[in-house]
Amino acid sequence: MALLDIRNLSIDIITAQGKIRVIDKATLNIVDGSIHGLVGESGSGKSLIAKAILGLHNENWIVTADRMFLGCTDLNKLSFRERRKIMGKEISIIFQNPRSYLDPSKRIFDQMREVLPNKIAKKRFIKRMASKSAHYLAIKELLHKVGIQNDKVVVNSFPHELSEGICQKVMIAMAIANNPRLLIADEPTTSMEAVTQAQIFRLLYKLNQLHNTTILLLSNNFGSISNLSDYISLIYCGQTVESGSYKQILKSPMHPYTQAMIKTILAFDEEVDHKSQLYTLPGSIPPANQLPIGCRLGPRCPKAQRTCVMNPEAVNYKGHIIRCHFPTLGEK
Repeated sequence: MALLDIRNLSIDIITAQGKIRVIDKATLNIVDGSIHGLVGESGSGKSLIAKAILGLHNENWIVTADRMFLGCTDLNKLSFRERRKIMGKEISIIFQNPRSYLDPSKRIFDQMREVLPNKIAKKRFIKRMASKSAHYLAIKELLHKVGIQNDKVVVNSFPHELSEGICQKVMIAMAIANNPRLLIADEPTTSMEAVTQAQIFRLLYKLNQLHNTTILLLSNNFGSISNLSDYISLIYCGQTVESGSYKQILKSPMHPYTQAMIKTILAFDEEVDHKSQLYTLPGSIPPANQLPIGCRLGPRCPKAQRTCVMNPEAVNYKGHIIRCHFPTLGEK
């Protein structure tokens, strides 16, 4: 059963040069209780989709979708105030660069106290104006859940006094305080060292396995999240180009962009010539105001032909969804 069902999501941004379509008919189907990876290069529109789901878009955005359901709730029909009510309770987000979203003038204790749900106070048989010690017990429990043991030091610290990894764990603790049904992790390991990245990914995996939290994991690193995800969608320049299960994407990639992303994964068990050149897809992602017509991968695609100036339709091959005029069918 799909927890989040998005069909043909489009985002147009009004600029001084006119209207620019940055997201073009993107489709996401996130199964309840799964980890769904949304992968694409920086600038592909992953964060824009996350903000559209949360309703955090600006006034100059025009967001349209044929369908945008969270369970049985139609997000398209919710007002801004109604959307705010489900934030934190039904959907939470972990932003990249955690220090940018934590208040630098407040200690961690004060910031976490603001997100504590009322039900925590009820569980501890205290009134609405709960005491500081009762709040501390609830915050300590959340911090331990995300792997922070020195809770006394952390809660009395300002964000700039903590490492990037600890700040990210604090953000995760704040995001799961209300046990949301859907957790959106927007590149949660950006600019972190490998050990901290592994800790964050293990933490997200445990949240999914132990608490059945559905996770939408956004990343520009295909290799880092591929083994963690049950389902994977690839996005390029605002177009979802391929989507399927982990096995379908890794074993039978159909889209040239997916095949190129898989080639960038380093295989340490294979011999590589000394100083050999790593594989990269030729060219670079175009700016939003210079997007090509039709298939947006066309100028960089090794299989591009004249037909590619027309926008390809999404085709479903037994749950494996592909948007390409010339997909690779029947090849491993």
